[in-house]
Amino acid sequence: MKDDLLEKIILDTVDVPSLPPIASKVLQLINDDFASITELERIISRDQAFSSRLLRIANSPYYGRGRSIDTISTAIILIGFNTMKSLVTAASMKDLHRQFGLFEQKLWEHSLGLSVAASLLAAETQMIQPEEALIAGLIHDMGKIIINNSIPESYCMVIERVYETGLTFIEVEDDMLGFNHCSVGGLIARKWKLPRNLEVVIEYHHSESFPGIEDNNYETLCQIVKIADAMCLNLGIGLRIPVNLSKIGFDQIGLTEERFYELQERLKRIYIEQKAQLLE
Repeated sequence: MKDDLLEKIILDTVDVPSLPPIASKVLQLINDDFASITELERIISRDQAFSSRLLRIANSPYYGRGRSIDTISTAIILIGFNTMKSLVTAASMKDLHRQFGLFEQKLWEHSLGLSVAASLLAAETQMIQPEEALIAGLIHDMGKIIINNSIPESYCMVIERVYETGLTFIEVEDDMLGFNHCSVGGLIARKWKLPRNLEVVIEYHHSESFPGIEDNNYETLCQIVKIADAMCLNLGIGLRIPVNLSKIGFDQIGLTEERFYELQERLKRIYIEQKAQLLE
């Protein structure tokens, strides 16, 4: 009952968008058992901005892993249809931005940095495939984009209060709006019929517990994204200033404190090197 009420509040307040048209067509085709790579490439290639974004993600740090992916067909062959679903979703995220000011730029930077951090942690722990972690990092804050698009004036006040008080987005959103970006993101993920692992990360990446989550791998993916988020906060990636967290929980994925900070320094180097390429 509480979930139904929350959903009604969200739907009455927030403009819940449809999946961007090109992404919708691609996902429909991927789900067709008789679809061909040629047909899929033809649809993606119709949108130059979308296809170039898709290739940039496929070649991003710790996804391409040294391979040069220069055509959509090569990406499909090397990556596979299942991962392609997640890549298409990630590539379509930038189309959701109806405006692109300083906050939107910082949010995009944070998602990109977190995607690199999550893939680093996944490779280190070998608990999750690095490409799965990378995509989860890219789209984890989908709810913030949707709220910011729908009620920009109200969300601007949320953002200012977060920066002024040091409270988390979840705390301020719940207090000022009556819902938060995780609940909004989860609603969007279900409407778009995103893969279950991505839906769980979008909705639970700030949670301490995971009731009703049917797969332990989903919980592990959420933990990796949370710890990757801590890395980015410590480094100030996507923020005005760094935020030093007192509790990170890196031991939950088998990391020592020393190794966590070594990986954080590695993230810093990679992100500085790759930022211009990823944000162009």
